[in-house]
Amino acid sequence: MVEDEKALRSIAREFEEGFNSGDVDRIMRWYGDTYVDINLRQPVQTRAERREYYSRVMARPGIQLSVQPDDVLIRGDLAFVRGTILVTEGAGSDTERKRTELRYLEICERTTDGSWRVLWGMDGPVQEYVPR
Repeated sequence: MVEDEKALRSIAREFEEGFNSGDVDRIMRWYGDTYVDINLRQPVQTRAERREYYSRVMARPGIQLSVQPDDVLIRGDLAFVRGTILVTEGAGSDTERKRTELRYLEICERTTDGSWRVLWGMDGPVQEYVPR
């Protein structure tokens, strides 16, 4: 179980490094034939569609990600990874760059060879909530 959690956390690290270096192939190695992105109007994407999606996002000027998996829950051959993404965009000085903090949830599946693939995901901006 500890090895599985390490493997799932390393996917986040590989994703961050692949995204920030512009290496879409490094990102895509963690996806199967289809992926469900809950945030999209047409959520089910083929591998080629997901690759094109990332290529477009990564082409935005100055975009960089910091990905932190905060919690990993493994139930049999499924895993749920919850975490934080800090998106930094734009050119110029540090103060001119836009920063957005997101929370994400991904569902992963263990493959027959024991590795993990990301199946479903969603993210959204952090919302402030203070109970009364």
